[in-house]
Amino acid sequence: MREVARIPLPPHGPDGEFDHAAVDFVGDRLYVAHPTNDAVEVVDLAARRHRGSLSGLRGVAGVWVDAESRLLFTSNRGEDTASVFRLEGGEEEELFRVPTGARPNGMAFDPHRKVLMVAGVGTATGPGAPPTLTFIDVQHGNPLGQVRVPGRTRWALYHPRTDSFYVNIADPPSIVTVRAGKFPPTPRCLPVAARGPHGLEQDLDKDLLYCACDEGVLVTVELPSSSARSVVPLSGAPDVLWLNRDLGHLYCAIGELGVIDVFQLDPAHRTERAATAAGAHTLTVDPRRNEVHVFAPGSHEDIVLTDGPA
Repeated sequence: MREVARIPLPPHGPDGEFDHAAVDFVGDRLYVAHPTNDAVEVVDLAARRHRGSLSGLRGVAGVWVDAESRLLFTSNRGEDTASVFRLEGGEEEELFRVPTGARPNGMAFDPHRKVLMVAGVGTATGPGAPPTLTFIDVQHGNPLGQVRVPGRTRWALYHPRTDSFYVNIADPPSIVTVRAGKFPPTPRCLPVAARGPHGLEQDLDKDLLYCACDEGVLVTVELPSSSARSVVPLSGAPDVLWLNRDLGHLYCAIGELGVIDVFQLDPAHRTERAATAAGAHTLTVDPRRNEVHVFAPGSHEDIVLTDGPA
């Protein structure tokens, strides 16, 4: 991998950072949560420039795009809500906000039923704010229900072939699975044999989940049997995982070291360790250009790396 661009983003204070990010391949834009600024930053991918900010999203942590539905979702951790935006005519229009559980973070979307699942981290102290999963009908803006889960939530996804949502739980180390379209849902826990499940991705062709754990390992989980297939070392404690399906490359951000671990899959094995920036713990992939975008909190930049030929 090699660096091809640095895109300046709005500055923040000394303790500021970026969080989840996602690409809209139809609109050719990138969206990244900027919780310190209560905003989502919008990047024009073709022009490689910051286009503007979606403001007023208190403590926004999660961002997810369903490009085909022309929808953008955010989880607003500072106010315990989720926002739904319509992407149309080159603009982002907020349609509505819905209450969630405490400190919403990871999200996943069932595009067939148009149901958004929002995972709430909960609070470490005090009664009445456990970790939760909130399900929202985005066609009508209605909450469908909420369930408690056994521990702090992290990354989440929807897996079409098993028609289920999967959510990482930091402790007890596990992946919660919930069948989509079933209300009230009944969560089931899949144990993970490593501390601190964090980043979560999927290989749809092979029905595999990839779980990056704080212990410094990448765990491959086979679906629907839910059995661990392999455990591969990481360079350090991870955060975000993202897969380029065309290349078969899995990228894992290691923020403390300022690197990305690059894995070739089937079986998973690390092929490269690419330098980024100190504290750059979040990334996303532009699959059309085979580029990885990683966000540097110290310099307030979107660092663009190509995974193509030199």
